Amino acid sequence: MPIIEQDYTIQAGQVVIGQGEPGVGLFILQSGTLEIYKDEILLSIMMHPGTIFGEMCDILSRPRSCTVRAKTPSKVTHVQADSIDELVEQRPELATKIIRTLAGRLERTTQKLVDTARDNTLWSSAG
Repeated sequence: MPIIEQDYTIQAGQVVIGQGEPGVGLFILQSGTLEIYKDEILLSIMMHPGTIFGEMCDILSRPRSCTVRAKTPSKVTHVQADSIDELVEQRPELATKIIRTLAGRLERTTQKLVDTARDNTLWSSAG
């Protein structure tokens, strides 16, 4: 199956993807601002065009891990392939972007963990 790309206009307050929902494909933010929630806790805000989200569902073969809701009117592109392998083969530039996105998220998460450990002596080895 060829890769399918479809553009959507999302109204403020509208959910793009819902935590726990089955899903296929990833999204690319074209414009606007989106909020990312996990268990109803705001984790992050996306506002940079070109930001990829929703890819973990295909990579891990699991339901959506977070809810993404539009904070402002937004435009997104949904990119869908039969598998993540097919996407990587047919669109290597997206594969590179996914790798960079995941590495950036890991770096930020690691820094948050370090910051939390500094603030909590129970986690610190310096105590």
